[in-house]
Amino acid sequence: MKLSSRPLPALCVLFLASCGTGRWTEAEKAGLSSLAVPPASIAADAYAEPIGNEQFSAPYITAPGGDFATGAAAGAAAQLVVEIAAAAQQKMFENRYADAIARAPGTIPGDLSLRIRRAVGQRLGEQPFFKGRIRDDSPNRFTVVIENYRYIRAGKEGDEVLVTPVFFGRFELTNASGKKLLASGFAAPAQKIARPLTAFANDKSLAAKAFDAAIANLALQAVNAVNAKLGEAELAPDAAAPSGGGAPVQLANVNGGTATCNNPYRLTQSCNLWSGAGRAVTVGGEKLKIAGSADGRIVLVRGAKLIPDAPVSSTGSVQYDAVKRALRAAGVKILRQR
Repeated sequence: MKLSSRPLPALCVLFLASCGTGRWTEAEKAGLSSLAVPPASIAADAYAEPIGNEQFSAPYITAPGGDFATGAAAGAAAQLVVEIAAAAQQKMFENRYADAIARAPGTIPGDLSLRIRRAVGQRLGEQPFFKGRIRDDSPNRFTVVIENYRYIRAGKEGDEVLVTPVFFGRFELTNASGKKLLASGFAAPAQKIARPLTAFANDKSLAAKAFDAAIANLALQAVNAVNAKLGEAELAPDAAAPSGGGAPVQLANVNGGTATCNNPYRLTQSCNLWSGAGRAVTVGGEKLKIAGSADGRIVLVRGAKLIPDAPVSSTGSVQYDAVKRALRAAGVKILRQR
């Protein structure tokens, strides 16, 4: 059972404020006098069985291995060991929690589409630009597409594996003429609710609470996707108003052993399935390789070598500092870093 592609060793990820042509024009904003938020689109087979191995963990919650260097494969043989270990750990999880895995789907709220619609509509209705503009009959539509959702590992407590629900998907905003003004991927876990899978399987109200927490995170990310297009500040988790300036928020470290072009973020520019970040650049004398999201707001940075000499850490590497100086010199604000 292979749960990851080839690794991206020694890396960091930057979340950039939207700038330049990424923002909506005045004409585009003028056409958004109202906005409809339909029920989320969720395929019948979108639910997937829980994952309990450390190589696939919830974004923002846990960082298996502790830092960017830990877990990075030293070569093909090391990567094979990582994959075998991950498969063995997953098998043990499946054996131990087999009954809970079978019963967990029965505790998931049956009205997820409507819950997502309500949460996203309410959040967007509080956003200054769209306040008072959310209307069901609007020709402008903000849609949420859930591509996959499941329980995934979020830590350990004693001998119990803790899991949390997470949604993977994308946001799209289409105007009256059918032009797509926003397209953004997301991974939205329930950030503060992690329990053994048996707890969720035995308590439908607890499962609903956890899924509602993941939906709240999803709704927050929807507002931040809109804020980026408007050139407004991102909202921090649990924040009711735009956060102030200052240093970038440091998120949990990226697991260098399992990061791919689709995990934990979708990178479509200069990202290769086998080698990861693929565009060679020199920044401040440092040779690096980079990849980016479709809108350019997420940039992955790694050492230029297949096996980098040192971790590219957002907490103090010369490579990261060089990139940060170059971005700031160009007037680009770094919002978050991993």
